[in-house]
Amino acid sequence: MNYRIRNKWIVSFAAIMVQVAIGALYAWSLFNEPISEAFGVSKDVVVITYSVSLLSFALATILSGRLQLKIGPRFTTLMGGLLYTSGILLSSFATDPLMLYITYGVIAGAGVGFVYVCPLSTLVKWFPNRKGLVTGVATASFAIGGFVFKILIGNMFDIGDALYTNELVSSVFLTLAVIYGVMTIGGALLLDVPEKEIPVTKACKVQNWDHTTKDMLKTTNFYKLLLSDLLALMPGLLIIGLAKDIGTDFVGLEYGQAAGIVGLIALFNAGARLSSGIIADKIGALKVYRTMYFITIIALAILAFVPLSYPLFLLAILGIVLGYGSFLSLVPTIVGRLFGGKFFSANYSLIFQAYGIAALIGPIIKRESSSYNMTFMIAMGAAIAGLVVAMLIKDIKEDEVEVVCEELELAYNN
Repeated sequence: MNYRIRNKWIVSFAAIMVQVAIGALYAWSLFNEPISEAFGVSKDVVVITYSVSLLSFALATILSGRLQLKIGPRFTTLMGGLLYTSGILLSSFATDPLMLYITYGVIAGAGVGFVYVCPLSTLVKWFPNRKGLVTGVATASFAIGGFVFKILIGNMFDIGDALYTNELVSSVFLTLAVIYGVMTIGGALLLDVPEKEIPVTKACKVQNWDHTTKDMLKTTNFYKLLLSDLLALMPGLLIIGLAKDIGTDFVGLEYGQAAGIVGLIALFNAGARLSSGIIADKIGALKVYRTMYFITIIALAILAFVPLSYPLFLLAILGIVLGYGSFLSLVPTIVGRLFGGKFFSANYSLIFQAYGIAALIGPIIKRESSSYNMTFMIAMGAAIAGLVVAMLIKDIKEDEVEVVCEELELAYNN
């Protein structure tokens, strides 16, 4: 399979298709009730599957980031697609939560981790002048996948008055395995990088500041960005996952109103990822990143201290979603700017561990908090601390940027 794909739009379509498929991981919440009834266990036990999958997802990106540098995005995505599909397929045979933790949580989650970084790094190579935009497109496609498959999975389980049985859950997993397999494996076969470096403008050459992973680990910026990213993602993962419950239990919304917000969150999440990437191309990713922290803090303050009506609750939740989606879109661009594009996949995979850690911390905070108000205040405290750390991240100096740009242009012109 050493053929070349020379059309950037075919590659872009493949990258988006793959991201939509693995974004289905976000649709897990629709499995909680059916599996709980089918297996005869509490939802709290079933939800652990999702946490395991997010942790496996994050950890797998470390290996896939390095592997991609050696064998390329096509074969790395192919391996991930096979893992992802196999995990979902094996989940159709699960008869207890422990088996699901292994099949869906560990195996499918690892498959998502193998795939996730590949479309990002591939699109950046094809569109080096629009790194913020293509990063936004890739991460937005991941979020859209969650929205699309929530509708599909919801319809598959919505079959009248039928009980949630093992057979029904198994048939849903089998159907999804086929769909995911076609999308990820088919998309992998169309992924490729340019044969030659794509010419870029002088302004974009600021991002070609290549650090190996070893060099990156020696910088203070790495640790500041890692900590800041952890503190940025934690409130979003915590609050967004509880949005429906907060709406019904804390605000007093009707079930239909609260459920409607969940769908709106998915769309707003995708829009935030795309729009923040576009804005980052114009004014700089770090500026947008810090601004999103302010928005997140204000939104959390509304939840914690203001008597909530439906409009205020919606405003606060969407403010948190705006920050969360933007953080996930902006951090890859910031990694590329601070540490360069040559070793992007390996470098970004380390920063991405903040996502896995945040996914584990969120449920712990919720379990240990005495009330929703306490949860909001802890999340706000994390966001304030994260903003302080984000302000300490040092951007590339203009005089350093100018020298790098001139040298690279001369080298390319020769």
